[in-house]
Amino acid sequence: MNLYKGYIINPESFWQPAYRISPFNTSFISKNYNIIDAGISDNDLLKSFFGEQYIFCENGKHAIRLALEQIGLERNDEVWVITTSGNKYISSCVTNEIEKFCRWSRKKSSLTKLIFVNHEFGFCYNNLEELKFHGLPIIEDRALSFLSIDEKNQTGKIGDFVVYSLPKFFPINVGGVLQYNNPLFYNKVKNTGDEIQHYLSALLSHYLNEVDLIKDKRRNNYKYISELFNTLGFASRFVLSENEVPGVYMFTTTGIDLNKLKIFMQSNGIESSVFYGEEAFFIPVHQELNKEDLDFFFHLISYSLNYGNQ
Repeated sequence: MNLYKGYIINPESFWQPAYRISPFNTSFISKNYNIIDAGISDNDLLKSFFGEQYIFCENGKHAIRLALEQIGLERNDEVWVITTSGNKYISSCVTNEIEKFCRWSRKKSSLTKLIFVNHEFGFCYNNLEELKFHGLPIIEDRALSFLSIDEKNQTGKIGDFVVYSLPKFFPINVGGVLQYNNPLFYNKVKNTGDEIQHYLSALLSHYLNEVDLIKDKRRNNYKYISELFNTLGFASRFVLSENEVPGVYMFTTTGIDLNKLKIFMQSNGIESSVFYGEEAFFIPVHQELNKEDLDFFFHLISYSLNYGNQ
């Protein structure tokens, strides 16, 4: 254990803080219970975000699986995975679900039967309309890009299905949404049960009223931490446009052992990871973080640079 800049570094394991990519923390157990207890759902508000046809799911992976079930894929088919960054890395949360049905590839081929677009980390893929000319079904993944819109205002509108992971953006510890825009799939997707539908409907009806505050806080956090990390010689991996809301803060580095940094940050209670395939690293930036929390992240990494992981 060390004291550095007013922060405890490397505390004993049972005194570690718990910062996640998600804004959920234990204080929301009681808050969410009271919201559910009130039992208020605003269907008009929900439809303004998800359109006329959507269902709640257990999580984002469940939403992906339900969408894939509707496409009629065979084992030798391929899913063409496209990402905002073009990086070859794609989360196993996505690939594991695809592999239950068929293969996946980062290139289009004669075997391609579906396009899967991952709007990464809060930053949108900007050529959605061009994908329609391939004549293939499209799934958009907005797990970390719930409130982000591309420059042509097409995010979430082009895909036959749109997938959301609620804990990535709201202080909820369960839930996904599958939105379907193509009338061919209306009423074909199996509901996950009334209990989870009512639960998530009430919670989202509450938290969707806070989206303007969430946008502002996440964007302000992103800008503040960007300035901090610039002093270390790091640069933001993505340029934040006026219509995007970050899911994480990712910075680029040179000559740093990022796997060791990941171990160090996680041993100090910070959910974080390497953007594999690049010298880049990401940390939380959500709306429940204050300036002092972001300062803590900055000083942890500064400590690691100056003293190693001791």
